[in-house]
Amino acid sequence: MKQLNTPFPLVFCLLSFFLLVTCLISGVDRGLFLGLNQLSQNLPDAFWGVTTTLSDPIVAPLLIFVLFYRRQLFLRAFFITLILALLTNYSLKHGFGFERPSDVLEIGTYHLIGPTPSSPSFPSGHTLTIFSLMGLISAWHQKRTVSIAVFSLAAIISFSRISVGAHWPSDVLFGALLGGVIGWLAVEINSRLHEEVPEKLALAGYFIALFSGIYCLINKTAYPSGQWLSTAVALFCIAYALRSITELLHREKG
Repeated sequence: MKQLNTPFPLVFCLLSFFLLVTCLISGVDRGLFLGLNQLSQNLPDAFWGVTTTLSDPIVAPLLIFVLFYRRQLFLRAFFITLILALLTNYSLKHGFGFERPSDVLEIGTYHLIGPTPSSPSFPSGHTLTIFSLMGLISAWHQKRTVSIAVFSLAAIISFSRISVGAHWPSDVLFGALLGGVIGWLAVEINSRLHEEVPEKLALAGYFIALFSGIYCLINKTAYPSGQWLSTAVALFCIAYALRSITELLHREKG
Protein backbone atom coordinates (compact mmCIF):
# COMPACT_ATOMS: atom_id res chain seq x y z
CA MET A 1 0.00 0.00 0.00
CA LYS A 2 1.37 3.40 -0.99
CA GLN A 3 2.07 5.94 1.71
CA LEU A 4 0.28 9.28 1.68
CA ASN A 5 2.20 11.97 -0.15
CA THR A 6 0.34 14.86 1.48
CA PRO A 7 0.07 15.52 5.25
CA PHE A 8 -3.54 15.19 6.41
CA PRO A 9 -5.01 18.31 8.14
CA LEU A 10 -5.73 16.29 11.28
CA VAL A 11 -5.92 19.13 13.81
CA PHE A 12 -8.30 21.18 11.68
CA CYS A 13 -10.55 18.20 10.96
CA LEU A 14 -10.67 17.08 14.60
CA LEU A 15 -11.52 20.61 15.74
CA SER A 16 -14.24 20.98 13.10
CA PHE A 17 -15.68 17.57 13.94
CA PHE A 18 -15.72 18.29 17.68
CA LEU A 19 -17.48 21.63 17.21
CA LEU A 20 -19.97 20.08 14.78
CA VAL A 21 -20.88 17.22 17.13
CA THR A 22 -21.12 19.61 20.07
CA CYS A 23 -23.40 21.91 18.10
CA LEU A 24 -25.71 19.09 17.02
CA ILE A 25 -25.88 17.16 20.28
CA SER A 26 -26.25 20.14 22.63
CA GLY A 27 -29.14 21.59 20.63
CA VAL A 28 -27.62 25.10 20.55
CA ASP A 29 -27.81 25.39 16.78
CA ARG A 30 -30.86 27.67 16.70
CA GLY A 31 -29.83 29.84 19.65
CA LEU A 32 -26.29 30.19 18.35
CA PHE A 33 -27.58 31.11 14.90
CA LEU A 34 -29.85 33.83 16.28
CA GLY A 35 -27.10 35.25 18.48
CA LEU A 36 -24.44 35.34 15.76
CA ASN A 37 -26.90 36.63 13.18
CA GLN A 38 -27.89 39.49 15.47
CA LEU A 39 -24.27 40.25 16.32
CA SER A 40 -23.48 40.52 12.61
CA GLN A 41 -25.86 43.45 12.27
CA ASN A 42 -23.16 45.67 13.78
CA LEU A 43 -21.63 45.66 10.30
CA PRO A 44 -23.49 46.88 7.18
CA ASP A 45 -25.35 44.46 4.93
CA ALA A 46 -23.10 45.46 2.02
CA PHE A 47 -20.05 44.13 3.89
CA TRP A 48 -21.62 40.72 4.38
CA GLY A 49 -22.87 40.70 0.79
CA VAL A 50 -19.33 41.15 -0.53
CA THR A 51 -17.86 38.70 1.98
CA THR A 52 -20.32 35.92 1.16
CA THR A 53 -19.73 36.49 -2.58
CA LEU A 54 -16.12 35.44 -1.96
CA SER A 55 -17.45 31.95 -1.19
CA ASP A 56 -19.85 31.81 -4.12
CA PRO A 57 -19.50 28.39 -5.84
CA ILE A 58 -18.74 30.14 -9.14
CA VAL A 59 -16.93 33.32 -8.08
CA ALA A 60 -14.56 31.64 -5.60
CA PRO A 61 -13.18 29.05 -8.06
CA LEU A 62 -12.76 31.70 -10.76
CA LEU A 63 -10.81 33.87 -8.32
CA ILE A 64 -8.46 30.98 -7.53
CA PHE A 65 -8.05 30.36 -11.27
CA VAL A 66 -7.08 34.00 -11.79
CA LEU A 67 -4.43 33.74 -9.07
CA PHE A 68 -2.92 30.43 -10.23
CA TYR A 69 -3.73 30.21 -13.96
CA ARG A 70 -0.06 29.82 -14.93
CA ARG A 71 0.50 26.72 -12.77
CA GLN A 72 -0.90 23.77 -14.71
CA LEU A 73 -0.15 21.10 -12.11
CA PHE A 74 -1.96 23.16 -9.51
CA LEU A 75 -4.87 23.69 -11.91
CA ARG A 76 -5.23 19.94 -12.34
CA ALA A 77 -5.58 19.58 -8.58
CA PHE A 78 -7.92 22.57 -8.67
CA PHE A 79 -10.30 20.86 -11.11
CA ILE A 80 -10.15 17.64 -9.08
CA THR A 81 -11.14 19.71 -6.05
CA LEU A 82 -14.12 21.22 -7.86
CA ILE A 83 -15.38 17.83 -9.04
CA LEU A 84 -15.14 16.35 -5.54
CA ALA A 85 -16.76 19.41 -3.97
CA LEU A 86 -19.63 19.44 -6.47
CA LEU A 87 -20.41 15.75 -6.03
CA THR A 88 -20.15 15.92 -2.24
CA ASN A 89 -22.23 19.05 -1.84
CA TYR A 90 -25.22 18.06 -3.94
CA SER A 91 -25.32 14.43 -2.84
CA LEU A 92 -25.25 15.29 0.87
CA LYS A 93 -27.52 18.34 0.61
CA HIS A 94 -30.32 16.38 -0.98
CA GLY A 95 -29.46 13.25 0.96
CA PHE A 96 -29.93 14.91 4.36
CA GLY A 97 -32.61 17.36 3.20
CA PHE A 98 -32.28 19.55 6.32
CA GLU A 99 -34.37 22.72 6.50
CA ARG A 100 -32.86 26.17 6.34
CA PRO A 101 -33.46 28.92 8.91
CA SER A 102 -35.98 30.50 6.53
CA ASP A 103 -38.01 27.27 6.60
CA VAL A 104 -38.13 27.13 10.40
CA LEU A 105 -37.98 30.67 11.77
CA GLU A 106 -40.60 33.35 11.33
CA ILE A 107 -39.83 36.43 9.25
CA GLY A 108 -38.54 39.18 11.51
CA THR A 109 -36.99 36.90 14.14
CA TYR A 110 -33.65 37.04 12.34
CA HIS A 111 -31.91 39.24 9.78
CA LEU A 112 -32.01 37.97 6.19
CA ILE A 113 -29.79 39.54 3.54
CA GLY A 114 -30.48 38.67 -0.08
CA PRO A 115 -33.05 36.23 -1.47
CA THR A 116 -34.64 33.43 0.54
CA PRO A 117 -32.70 30.20 -0.19
CA SER A 118 -34.72 27.26 -1.51
CA SER A 119 -32.25 24.35 -1.52
CA PRO A 120 -31.59 22.07 1.50
CA SER A 121 -29.31 23.41 4.20
CA PHE A 122 -26.80 20.75 5.32
CA PRO A 123 -23.94 21.28 4.48
CA SER A 124 -23.34 24.88 3.43
CA GLY A 125 -22.29 24.80 -0.23
CA HIS A 126 -20.55 28.18 -0.02
CA THR A 127 -18.56 27.04 3.02
CA LEU A 128 -17.67 23.71 1.43
CA THR A 129 -16.47 25.57 -1.67
CA ILE A 130 -14.22 28.08 0.07
CA PHE A 131 -12.77 25.53 2.50
CA SER A 132 -12.11 23.08 -0.35
CA LEU A 133 -10.17 25.77 -2.20
CA MET A 134 -8.30 26.97 0.88
CA GLY A 135 -7.67 23.34 1.84
CA LEU A 136 -6.22 22.83 -1.63
CA ILE A 137 -3.84 25.76 -1.17
CA SER A 138 -2.90 24.54 2.31
CA ALA A 139 -2.17 20.99 1.17
CA TRP A 140 -0.32 22.22 -1.91
CA HIS A 141 2.12 24.45 -0.02
CA GLN A 142 2.40 22.30 3.15
CA LYS A 143 3.46 25.22 5.31
CA ARG A 144 1.94 25.89 8.73
CA THR A 145 1.81 29.66 8.24
CA VAL A 146 0.02 29.28 4.91
CA SER A 147 -2.44 26.79 6.40
CA ILE A 148 -3.27 29.04 9.34
CA ALA A 149 -3.74 32.03 7.04
CA VAL A 150 -5.97 30.35 4.45
CA PHE A 151 -8.13 28.46 6.96
CA SER A 152 -8.58 31.63 9.02
CA LEU A 153 -9.63 33.51 5.90
CA ALA A 154 -12.06 30.72 4.98
CA ALA A 155 -13.55 30.81 8.49
CA ILE A 156 -14.20 34.56 8.30
CA ILE A 157 -15.74 34.26 4.85
CA SER A 158 -17.88 31.28 5.90
CA PHE A 159 -19.20 33.14 8.93
CA SER A 160 -21.01 35.37 6.46
CA ARG A 161 -23.37 32.49 5.67
CA ILE A 162 -24.79 32.88 9.18
CA SER A 163 -24.68 36.66 8.93
CA VAL A 164 -26.83 36.72 5.78
CA GLY A 165 -29.29 34.31 7.41
CA ALA A 166 -28.73 31.46 4.95
CA HIS A 167 -27.30 28.70 7.16
CA TRP A 168 -27.21 27.23 10.66
CA PRO A 169 -23.80 27.06 12.40
CA SER A 170 -23.82 23.25 11.99
CA ASP A 171 -24.16 23.68 8.21
CA VAL A 172 -21.07 25.87 8.19
CA LEU A 173 -19.05 23.53 10.43
CA PHE A 174 -19.93 20.48 8.33
CA GLY A 175 -19.04 22.35 5.13
CA ALA A 176 -15.70 23.37 6.65
CA LEU A 177 -14.90 19.80 7.70
CA LEU A 178 -15.75 18.38 4.28
CA GLY A 179 -13.88 21.15 2.48
CA GLY A 180 -10.68 20.58 4.43
CA VAL A 181 -10.76 16.88 3.57
CA ILE A 182 -11.59 17.51 -0.09
CA GLY A 183 -8.72 19.96 -0.56
CA TRP A 184 -6.27 17.47 0.92
CA LEU A 185 -7.71 14.55 -1.07
CA ALA A 186 -7.45 16.47 -4.35
CA VAL A 187 -3.75 17.15 -3.82
CA GLU A 188 -3.19 13.53 -2.78
CA ILE A 189 -4.89 12.27 -5.96
CA ASN A 190 -3.01 14.80 -8.09
CA SER A 191 0.34 13.72 -6.63
CA ARG A 192 -0.24 10.17 -7.90
CA LEU A 193 -0.83 11.30 -11.49
CA HIS A 194 1.76 12.02 -14.17
CA GLU A 195 3.99 14.98 -13.34
CA GLU A 196 3.30 16.64 -16.70
CA VAL A 197 -0.16 17.81 -17.75
CA PRO A 198 -0.98 16.95 -21.39
CA GLU A 199 -1.51 20.06 -23.49
CA LYS A 200 -4.96 18.92 -24.63
CA LEU A 201 -6.05 18.47 -21.01
CA ALA A 202 -4.67 21.88 -20.11
CA LEU A 203 -6.45 23.39 -23.10
CA ALA A 204 -9.73 21.82 -22.01
CA GLY A 205 -9.27 23.27 -18.54
CA TYR A 206 -8.72 26.77 -19.92
CA PHE A 207 -11.81 26.48 -22.10
CA ILE A 208 -13.86 25.45 -19.06
CA ALA A 209 -12.52 28.50 -17.23
CA LEU A 210 -13.36 30.70 -20.23
CA PHE A 211 -16.97 29.55 -20.45
CA SER A 212 -17.36 29.71 -16.68
CA GLY A 213 -16.12 33.30 -16.72
CA ILE A 214 -18.62 34.19 -19.45
CA TYR A 215 -21.43 32.51 -17.48
CA CYS A 216 -20.43 34.43 -14.35
CA LEU A 217 -20.33 37.69 -16.30
CA ILE A 218 -23.81 37.20 -17.76
CA ASN A 219 -25.52 36.07 -14.56
CA LYS A 220 -26.00 38.34 -11.56
CA THR A 221 -25.04 37.33 -8.04
CA ALA A 222 -27.63 36.91 -5.30
CA TYR A 223 -26.06 39.82 -3.40
CA PRO A 224 -26.02 43.17 -5.25
CA SER A 225 -23.21 44.58 -3.10
CA GLY A 226 -20.95 41.78 -4.35
CA GLN A 227 -21.77 42.24 -8.03
CA TRP A 228 -18.68 44.36 -8.71
CA LEU A 229 -16.50 41.57 -7.32
CA SER A 230 -18.22 38.93 -9.42
CA THR A 231 -17.89 41.04 -12.57
CA ALA A 232 -14.22 41.85 -11.96
CA VAL A 233 -13.29 38.22 -11.30
CA ALA A 234 -15.21 37.08 -14.41
CA LEU A 235 -13.42 39.62 -16.64
CA PHE A 236 -9.97 38.66 -15.33
CA CYS A 237 -10.83 34.98 -15.76
CA ILE A 238 -11.93 35.47 -19.36
CA ALA A 239 -8.80 37.50 -20.16
CA TYR A 240 -6.36 35.01 -18.60
CA ALA A 241 -8.16 32.00 -20.08
CA LEU A 242 -8.03 33.52 -23.58
CA ARG A 243 -4.38 34.37 -23.12
CA SER A 244 -3.54 30.82 -22.02
CA ILE A 245 -5.58 29.25 -24.83
CA THR A 246 -3.83 31.43 -27.41
CA GLU A 247 -0.39 30.53 -26.05
CA LEU A 248 -1.14 26.80 -26.07
CA LEU A 249 -2.52 26.88 -29.63
CA HIS A 250 0.54 28.77 -30.87
CA ARG A 251 2.78 26.26 -29.12
CA GLU A 252 1.00 23.35 -30.83
CA LYS A 253 1.49 24.98 -34.24
CA GLY A 254 5.15 25.12 -33.43
